[in-house]
Amino acid sequence: MTTSRESSDDAALIAGSPMWQRVEPHVIHQLVEDSDIIRLSPGDQLFQPGERYGQRVFIHLEGELQQTSTSGETRTAAPGDLVGLANYLDGDSYRSGAVALSECRVLSVPATAIQRLEHESAEFFEAINRALASRMRRALQVRETVRGTLARPVRNFMHSGLPTCTVDTTAAQAARLLGQRQLASLGVTDDDGRLLGLVTPTGLLLQLANGDIDADSSLRQAQLEQAQTVTPDTPLWRVEELQRRHPPGDVVVVDQQRGLPLGFIAPGDLVQALSNPPYTLESEIRGAPDVETLKALRERVPVAAQGIHEAHRSAGAAVRALTDMHLALQHRLVELVLRDMRTSGLGAAPNRFAVIIMGSGGRGEMLLRPDQDNGLIIDDQVDEEGLEWFQAFAERLNPALAEIGYHLCPGNVMARNPDYRRTLQGWQGKLSRLVASPGRQEARLANIVLDFATLYGDDRLTTRLRSHLNAELREDRGKLLFRMMVSDNRKVAQPLGWFNRLVTAEHRGSRVIDLKRTGLRILIDAMRVFALREGVSRCMTLERIAALRRLGVFEPDFSETMRIAFEELQDLLLSHQLDQIRRGETPDPLLRMERLSSHQRERLRVALRASRRMREHLQLTFGLVLH
Repeated sequence: MTTSRESSDDAALIAGSPMWQRVEPHVIHQLVEDSDIIRLSPGDQLFQPGERYGQRVFIHLEGELQQTSTSGETRTAAPGDLVGLANYLDGDSYRSGAVALSECRVLSVPATAIQRLEHESAEFFEAINRALASRMRRALQVRETVRGTLARPVRNFMHSGLPTCTVDTTAAQAARLLGQRQLASLGVTDDDGRLLGLVTPTGLLLQLANGDIDADSSLRQAQLEQAQTVTPDTPLWRVEELQRRHPPGDVVVVDQQRGLPLGFIAPGDLVQALSNPPYTLESEIRGAPDVETLKALRERVPVAAQGIHEAHRSAGAAVRALTDMHLALQHRLVELVLRDMRTSGLGAAPNRFAVIIMGSGGRGEMLLRPDQDNGLIIDDQVDEEGLEWFQAFAERLNPALAEIGYHLCPGNVMARNPDYRRTLQGWQGKLSRLVASPGRQEARLANIVLDFATLYGDDRLTTRLRSHLNAELREDRGKLLFRMMVSDNRKVAQPLGWFNRLVTAEHRGSRVIDLKRTGLRILIDAMRVFALREGVSRCMTLERIAALRRLGVFEPDFSETMRIAFEELQDLLLSHQLDQIRRGETPDPLLRMERLSSHQRERLRVALRASRRMREHLQLTFGLVLH
């Protein structure tokens, strides 16, 4: 292996590769200037498993360079591909290898140059995000275990027979077939019956409108849409992943040997496959006659959660199902408290009201041991006697929730606290003051209070309060509040040290990481601030990420990276808590390092690295100095 500084300009070669096409030319020139050229002869190793990371990232320029993953999978690097990015992200020794199969030239880039350019150029930052998103997608595909419905093969769910036509079919004929059969897509095959691509109503219409083809043009002249394909033995989770990444559309099932289409799975088929989830207790909860029954059902939630987790490869889907159980328990508890109010002579509610749930409940992200974060919105027409009734209701509600297993909020964010039991006008005034002159304590509580949703009662009150908040935050009036919320987020120490090594704390003889506080919270807080600034009303973090992508606030690859990172952290935390229950322990957010496999550690490190990128982006956006 020889290393030399070359004066020849490789910037054009790099700029022409898909990954770097959006990056400014002067940034690519700077990248080349800051780097060295490495020449490899056939058989030379660029790096090998176990070798110490040398604080450099590589960009393949010329020749045939083969990478081998830890699972033994090989891929050939294309010109412009980043090689060794994983080690730049986690700072660990190489777990994969890269070997030259022919004469190769590789750009050797110092890690410090990558870091500097990420901060100086938004396009360069996004290019690294695209590479990170690709890496995280591949990591998702090798989750250690996928059980339940999503682990079953596609053949059990596919529709036999894909509607097809040939390349000689005209655009008009294809359009008639799509319309007459009410098809979402039509396969296009060659003379041997192999699938070439798909045509869809929207795709045909656009090409006709643009004049690319006319009604009599054959499909040979049309631009076919790429088909997402699987084989009959592919597990169903792979279909879920493809439909998430390429919505909407059918996934085509093909014969592995000959490539002939055998059938398809439509988006609705996946919903139907998962429409009978594991036992979630909801029917029993709805019919629970008393608090004691609810308490017994609450104690059975971990067993149901285990079945939910096994049935859903997506942590987000599992957490939503788990949240639905918690919300059903709390909703039924409110009904029982109201019933007891009536039977004890206090009567029914004198005015319209809404019990709101905040924090993780408001976001729909409750795990196994959530505490209480709730409040009351009361109709403005209430009189003093009515306010006394709602006080009595709240003083019964919070202890009853604690009795069935939802601990009292340490910060007293509960309906029995008059500050969180207000008329609609009172709530509107509270939020207006929060936006106009936030103190540090109020900004900290905003991270709980501003994620609110209706648990029980008149949802119109909650909707009016959300509309009021959005109006108060318009036209940059929430800038001070946002900066204080970002500043509060910045104080949380992330568990990543030099070279992205995991930083742990000691807890009862174990090395631990508080995944809720130092991992998930950073992503949740960041998405909350961006969503509030843009007037996004939904509170669930995954929905906020999707909305911010649709609004153009985040680039698609950045959004995908954050979505995967959030779900990975959720899955690690839920898996940890379920493992604790099996061991007879009380669930907590403290990941024990000795209980993690090497694959789980890698998932944790990459997800935390992504959350750190989110924090950096958040602080830069809101003008705070990075430390």
